[in-house]
Amino acid sequence: MWQFARRSRVRKLQYIAELEKNVQALQAKGSEVSAELEFVNQQNLILSMENKALKQRLENLAQEQLIKYLEHDVLEREIGRLRALYQQQQQPPQQQQPSSGHRRTKSRDLDFQFANLSLKHKDASSGHDPISGPLNI
Repeated sequence: MWQFARRSRVRKLQYIAELEKNVQALQAKGSEVSAELEFVNQQNLILSMENKALKQRLENLAQEQLIKYLEHDVLEREIGRLRALYQQQQQPPQQQQPSSGHRRTKSRDLDFQFANLSLKHKDASSGHDPISGPLNI
């Protein structure tokens, strides 16, 4: 009987040692997984911030594209209007002839408008408005 009790105690000690070994292995695995989880959470936070910044940049670019499109449309209309005006002025008048000084003034005005349009177009592409200064788009 004494040997039976001794074998029972040995088996219990072995069982306890096995449980302690399992606990240590699980604690080590838990620490490893916890560190991995912390790293993944940090990466997730970084990627979320980058995603937010990229979405904002995309929205800004879309707004800039819309503004450029609208500016282009306005400029195309102005070019059409000025061409029509130029062609109208190039046609001989059907009524009495205006004085040559008057015609030269209109020609100078038209040349000025074309030059001004050209400057506005260059300045719009350079981000600078000749009247108000730098464009903030």
